[in-house]
Amino acid sequence: MQANETLVAIIGMVVTFGLPVLLVALILWFKHRKLRMTHETIMRLAEKGLPVPPELVAPPPRGQTAALRGGLVLVALGIAFGFLFEEMRGPWSVGLIPGLMGVALLVAWAIERRDSKANPPR
Repeated sequence: MQANETLVAIIGMVVTFGLPVLLVALILWFKHRKLRMTHETIMRLAEKGLPVPPELVAPPPRGQTAALRGGLVLVALGIAFGFLFEEMRGPWSVGLIPGLMGVALLVAWAIERRDSKANPPR
């Protein structure tokens, strides 16, 4: 019986700590693969003497709504955590952590939006 419990504990630890590491490794591998394919495409274009499109070299612009969406999601998550912990008679203030992070993203979005309207791109 002791061997089974030990095996379950070992498998549990490997899965608990190994799965996040595996996910991060997969994400990094796919990003590296995409970057390598982009570089190969640029090299082929250069060998043929063709111009390299600027979209291929410059990173794609982030959408203006990314900070807005993230901020709203974090504020909603903070409210949900607050209600959840209040119902469980726990520390409801845990919901302030994601909630205030969401508020910070919303403030950053508003500042970027105001700056982009004041200084439009040329």
